[in-house]
Amino acid sequence: MWGLVVCSIVAVAIVIERLYFFATQRANAKELLRQIGTRVAQNDVPGAIRVCRETKGMLPRILEFGLLRADKDRSDISEALSIALMENLSLLDRNLAVIGTIAVIAPFVGLFGTVLGIIRAFQDIALKGNSTPAVVAAGVSEALITTAAGLFVAVISVIFFNYFKARIKAITQEMTVSANQLAEMLHFHNTGAPIPTELYQPVGRTAAAPATS
Repeated sequence: MWGLVVCSIVAVAIVIERLYFFATQRANAKELLRQIGTRVAQNDVPGAIRVCRETKGMLPRILEFGLLRADKDRSDISEALSIALMENLSLLDRNLAVIGTIAVIAPFVGLFGTVLGIIRAFQDIALKGNSTPAVVAAGVSEALITTAAGLFVAVISVIFFNYFKARIKAITQEMTVSANQLAEMLHFHNTGAPIPTELYQPVGRTAAAPATS
């Protein structure tokens, strides 16, 4: 039973930490790209970097990494963004393997506790010589609670494990798309071509044309 208590405490601690972590990754990718794209289109790369630094989350840090190399060619920018992506992706699944492990072993820990509980119940019966159905049922019932607790811990762990996996997949796709769009923006910017507004403007909106001297 103590093994289940430890597993439960660890699982709860990790779930709370992961929920807080993902709550801090709520940067609106489309809005962030809109602000960055508008400034890059106006040849204001320092302003785009400032937008990233004023926004919380991993995505702004990744895009800032690319903007700091805005004067490089496209391959250098893409490589820098890929490095930043890889460094940050490791933060997404931190401690997730622990929850997965708890989800797998919790039922076995509960079953092990049940077996030990039943053994103790029959040992008490043998020592005390009292083998009435009520005494046997009480011992077995107490032992089976451990199995139920193990299954409960496993089910909750699996639910949060799958939830976090889905969040990681969505965030990873969002960051990858945003990094590619930024690389495209900077490529057009460096070649002197106008940046296509579809790279950073929501459908149905158009960016104001940059002022010309």
